[in-house]
Amino acid sequence: MELKHLRSFHAVADLLHFRKAAQRVGVTQPALSQHVAKLEAEVGARLFERDRRKVALTPAGQSLREDTAAVLEQLDRALESARRVGGLRDKTLKVGQLQYISHAFLPPAIQSLKRARPEVLVELIEMPTNDAVSAVRDGRVDIGFGMSPVPRADDLVTRAVVRGQWVVWVPTQHPLAALREVPLDRLAQEPLLLFERSINPHAYDHLVRLISSTGRKVRIAHHVQQPQHGVPLVLQGVGCFVVGSYVIQDAPRGAVSRPLCGFPNELGITAVWKPDGRMELLRPFLAGLPKR
Repeated sequence: MELKHLRSFHAVADLLHFRKAAQRVGVTQPALSQHVAKLEAEVGARLFERDRRKVALTPAGQSLREDTAAVLEQLDRALESARRVGGLRDKTLKVGQLQYISHAFLPPAIQSLKRARPEVLVELIEMPTNDAVSAVRDGRVDIGFGMSPVPRADDLVTRAVVRGQWVVWVPTQHPLAALREVPLDRLAQEPLLLFERSINPHAYDHLVRLISSTGRKVRIAHHVQQPQHGVPLVLQGVGCFVVGSYVIQDAPRGAVSRPLCGFPNELGITAVWKPDGRMELLRPFLAGLPKR
């Protein structure tokens, strides 16, 4: 039985919601579902009953939860104690790495930290897009990044590090490529490639509402789980790829991006951290982040 499978199981058992559980654990929803499936295969019984409206523990799931909760809690205490005794926690900076975007702003920050504290290890932890606040608050990461606006919290500090906007990628021969900006009603006439909703439900729903406001039905040709797959699908003629301008850094040959217009088109990435005893490690890291 793998520890990550057990952690994923307990997150779902606590929240009875796969997307929220994935955010807590810091993995994608498909990865969390695989963890649960592998644990069910090992146990030899279904652990959850699920449909589109609800998730519930089976008797086998309830039994496993009760029998492993104390063990998991004891293991977490033991690991944290070992880190403190060994001094590892004081030499490791945990950084929440966002899904689905290019992290061009991270290498300069890591290099800045390494110049000041070469002995410090940087642990990159993949986390859902809007999980920065909870991940910092519960200690899963020392600094996280979320799509702006990040919810305000009196106990946390935030700083914008990337500013951007919604853009659409099309082939250079596409009629939209001839426009400087693409109006929403013109975009709504095209088959679209969008990111999977589970990656960022808030941003996904906001984008769909914007396009639907034109009075046209949103034509989704394909959902993209990895951003690097979007533009190749554009070049194959599958559809037009709508994404944040900061997600794809280099323009692939044969494709161009055009900003959307007709609404307040602002996107960004915000850093969030807790001003506590970890600031000794955070200061040189923050010094390397862009200032916006």
